[in-house]
Amino acid sequence: MIPVLIPSLPETDAIVPYLRRIDETHTYSNYGPLTNAFTAGLCRFIGAQSGDGPVHAALTSNGTAAIELALRYRTVGRTGRICVMPSWTFIATAHAAANVGLTPYFTDVDPETLALTPDIAARALRANPGDVAVVVVVSPCGAPIEVSAWEAFEAEHGVPVIFDAAAAGLNLRHVGAQPLCISLHATKALGIGEGGAIVTSDAAMAAAITAMTGFGFSAGSRVSEMRGGNYRISEYAAAVGLAVLDDLDARIARLREVSLAYVAGFERIGVSMQAGFGRDWLTMTANAIFDARAVAGVTAAFDQSGIQWRRWYGGGCHTHPIFAACPHDGLPATRGVAETAIGVPFFPTIASEQIAQVCGCAERVLASR
Repeated sequence: MIPVLIPSLPETDAIVPYLRRIDETHTYSNYGPLTNAFTAGLCRFIGAQSGDGPVHAALTSNGTAAIELALRYRTVGRTGRICVMPSWTFIATAHAAANVGLTPYFTDVDPETLALTPDIAARALRANPGDVAVVVVVSPCGAPIEVSAWEAFEAEHGVPVIFDAAAAGLNLRHVGAQPLCISLHATKALGIGEGGAIVTSDAAMAAAITAMTGFGFSAGSRVSEMRGGNYRISEYAAAVGLAVLDDLDARIARLREVSLAYVAGFERIGVSMQAGFGRDWLTMTANAIFDARAVAGVTAAFDQSGIQWRRWYGGGCHTHPIFAACPHDGLPATRGVAETAIGVPFFPTIASEQIAQVCGCAERVLASR
């Protein structure tokens, strides 16, 4: 069997030096020295990647919490009840909106980029006049987000935008004031086991959301000044994070190597992957885009050959019973996107022979049609 994904985190020996620091300080949570060091290191990495000015971050216990807190922060004082978001996203996006009292309004995505566009979002505003509190823009399986276009959208329409960039931790090309929410789950390219972060150029936003992660206490205070809860990471999670940063260059090089091997293998048989995958950006959830007429045959062949595959976002959020009653825009392209974007086995340790087996299995099906 070739598994669809194998999480890859630092080995124990790489983490031990950081664990010894915890033994020395007896600080285990509550924004300890390792958490602060990891936050600073993450900001340096993202800042260097984006080429923007100073980057600030608020760490959270997981990626869903990051979206929830960003939604809470950006909707304060707004009266709308609707959260516009694409249906084609992981279900956590919809749960985050519902958990802060908003009703998801599911939109279609562009069939080429697999993403929500400003034009689609503008139609959603017209369909819900005066009732949209916020727009959540999703990075589809880690692809870069056109942040500048969404800055212009917010300026034009006066509706706040946040980004669910859960799988895009390695692909943040521009960081502005709008919050970028990333996941640090073990299955992500920039994973620490469990955790999340809200990244922004707005230092005041990062400080306020950090306070929200600790019961609304501002730095050095025991007085709750805003609504919050316990959304912090522990020093143990930060220890893993620091070990991840130590080896990040090597990890990125390996991800690029196996990504490009997949791109070449599928291109040879006339199958595309997400636009720019491998060449321009990296992720841990690799999608091959098959012709709709071939999908059933390819996935059946994968099953028979012991090749795991997955539709990472299923059929879309609107197909889950808990969100089936939510309004949407008809979703004309979503069904096709959900059907044809197939997650193939992908992880840093995948062997070239395994990639060849996946591509070869698909090739035999396509050649027989």
